[in-house]
Amino acid sequence: MISQHHHPYHSLRAWHAGQREKRINTRWVPYSLRLEGGGFLRIMPQILLSGVVAALIGIVCQFMGDELSLHSPILFPIFGFVVGLAITFRMQSSYNRWWEGRVQWDKISAVSRSFARTLWIHVPTERKLEDLGGLGHGKQDAIKCVHILAVALKHHLRGERDWDECGNLKQLLATLPNYNFLATNHPLTITMHLASYVERYRTETKVDTQVLTHLLTHIDTFTAIISACERLLRTPIPLGYNIAISRIVWIFVIALPSQLWGEFRWWSIAVTMVTAYALFVLAEVGLEIENPWGAGPNDLDLDRYCNLLALDLNEIVAYPYGSCSEAVGSGTKTPLSLIDVHDVDGEDPFSMFAESEATSMA
Repeated sequence: MISQHHHPYHSLRAWHAGQREKRINTRWVPYSLRLEGGGFLRIMPQILLSGVVAALIGIVCQFMGDELSLHSPILFPIFGFVVGLAITFRMQSSYNRWWEGRVQWDKISAVSRSFARTLWIHVPTERKLEDLGGLGHGKQDAIKCVHILAVALKHHLRGERDWDECGNLKQLLATLPNYNFLATNHPLTITMHLASYVERYRTETKVDTQVLTHLLTHIDTFTAIISACERLLRTPIPLGYNIAISRIVWIFVIALPSQLWGEFRWWSIAVTMVTAYALFVLAEVGLEIENPWGAGPNDLDLDRYCNLLALDLNEIVAYPYGSCSEAVGSGTKTPLSLIDVHDVDGEDPFSMFAESEATSMA
């Protein structure tokens, strides 16, 4: 499933322009009238079943007498309060997991930018590194590896192990020297490549110790983020909670028609179905956002995050590295904020890496 926010832009300026145009031209539909993302179709069988149960209870009460119906002004408000607590716990627990996933991906974006900026500006580059081949083939390879890490983590969290499901990842990994395509944890393997890039610069250049420590700390942070994301993926809400909440909701829905029959009569069927919708849809949304790494409308839009990260890294390598005085006072006509990249279908967002570094080294 392709993200609804996926766009083929190759510059931040084009992306923002496209987003503004989309907001202007898109017709707004009220949330109450939207089907996608609401979980209505998935809970439809449960709503219909609750209606059938309410109808059966109504038939029994109609032909057997109203004395069979329940009329308790105290029991049902208390039980309804318990159901509300159960649904609230389910929603809050799931949303906390969803938000934690968003926080972890925000850390990926922040650490990636910081790593790329530090490597691009503060690590000296010697021309002889360009002739070494392998891991020493320029700073742009190391920065591109950061983007590959984000893409690999996206597929890893979605459980996409078949290359047919993540063909773009295979093409990106092919740019890494001597990559082990048989690896089971590609994000972790890519951190090893990042560490190798940093080690090569440590041995081949006069990189400052503080800069080296900064880069290695960022690689450690990448590893910690991968572990945190895997924790959210592999540690769902305990099964016992889900079973208990589901049973509590169903007991309330089944007992509700008998409580309503004395006052609403056959209208109790419709009231029961509406109440069932309210309870089941909250439980369903909580179940869906429990794992924020999917590709549904309620999941985190990892496709858009990866695309924006690629554009951000492209902005960094567009900056002429070296001292700030050289960049500002060199009289260059190249803007330091944004450098347009031609929007060509199929163009690699990193196609300007080599050109940017060659221009800066000249």
